[in-house]
Amino acid sequence: IIFFIGCIAETNRAPFDLAEAESELVSGFMTEHSAAIFVFFFLAEYASIVLICIFTSILFLGGYLTLDFEKNILDSLNIYYDETSISNLNIAIIIFQGLLFSLSLGLKSCFLIFVFIWVRASFPRIRFDQLMSYCWTILLPIIIAFVILIPCIVSQISLLPTNNYLI
Repeated sequence: IIFFIGCIAETNRAPFDLAEAESELVSGFMTEHSAAIFVFFFLAEYASIVLICIFTSILFLGGYLTLDFEKNILDSLNIYYDETSISNLNIAIIIFQGLLFSLSLGLKSCFLIFVFIWVRASFPRIRFDQLMSYCWTILLPIIIAFVILIPCIVSQISLLPTNNYLI
């Protein structure tokens, strides 16, 4: 959640769009640009949203992984992949898996884009002093606590591979 809040703030979306306030201005700081240049700025803003949503879905939602839906579909059709031979059926299975993986990543990214738009429509714009207070008094201590706490928990549970026999 903290990463997603940071992503919304990084893309200057409401409630963190302090550089421009579209309700008070025509188009914020891009008022003096003509149509083509404005379109490029607008496309770059939304392209950054799409890129951040793709990165978020890869890092936190498993990326292209589909919980083995493709195996269930292929098993229900009695189609099995043979790794030793190259045939039209194997190529079709590989293409099917690629399309399914692409669809999975696309759906996860579209869901995150929907959440971006939903957050913009749901929350009011905050003032600059409220944003600084929120970041310095709430987010930063939580992040520092996570940076200290999570490695301690992982080392106590012994999830990290260590070379204890060298000591």
